[in-house]
Amino acid sequence: MSAPSYKIAKHINKKLNAYLCLDNYYNVKNSISLAEDLTKLKINENYKMMTYDTKDLYVNTPIEETLMITKSLLLKHNDAQVTKQIINLLEVILQQNYCSYENILYQPEKGVSMGFPVSNTIAKIFLQYTEDTYLKQLLDAKNIILFTRYVDDILLTYDTKCINSHTIHEYINQIHPNKPTHENNTCIHFLDLLRIRNPTNLEINIHVYRKTATTDTTINFLSNHPTEHKITGYRYHISRIQPLPLTTERQQY
Repeated sequence: MSAPSYKIAKHINKKLNAYLCLDNYYNVKNSISLAEDLTKLKINENYKMMTYDTKDLYVNTPIEETLMITKSLLLKHNDAQVTKQIINLLEVILQQNYCSYENILYQPEKGVSMGFPVSNTIAKIFLQYTEDTYLKQLLDAKNIILFTRYVDDILLTYDTKCINSHTIHEYINQIHPNKPTHENNTCIHFLDLLRIRNPTNLEINIHVYRKTATTDTTINFLSNHPTEHKITGYRYHISRIQPLPLTTERQQY
């Protein structure tokens, strides 16, 4: 994409976010705010957790449908002239989704370009519409107790007395193919946290999640590096655990 087109897309994305009134009701800002929400959640022995990783979100976002959704949202809070101008510009910009392979240019029939300024907003509009249209009824019926999303990663808590994981998976797959991950021994990880469903005190406890490949290696103090570089790792870990609702034992882990 040329530099002028990129600048125009960046400007339109800024205007689009200013004119749109997205509620971001199901979004979570970061793991800290999610930890606070989970520790306040009242559960029982029938509740279970599962996660989803939305498959190929950007390349599967339907452009025409999302433009219609965007137009409808814009008309709720803006006049027809402003809406028409933004939609016309978006139509032109979203057609610039070319890619090359072995010196041959291709243009996909659907999807937005990765790294394009407006792609994240377009995907967000489509996801929020999908959640409001298809998932809200499950939440209202209390079949799903908690549904939260960070970009394209989803965490949900459901009541096994009302609905099972297979039914949820089939329902979500009708909307968009996804791969679920079920809790293992009452534990499941999401973002950089481990969620532990405690059946004894009926709470969800939080622990820091570390991948199996984690080494926790830091720069040797005797190495020829600036002191700031050496203490960066320690500063990161300390600032990471301080806001989290961790027990003293888990903070020292």
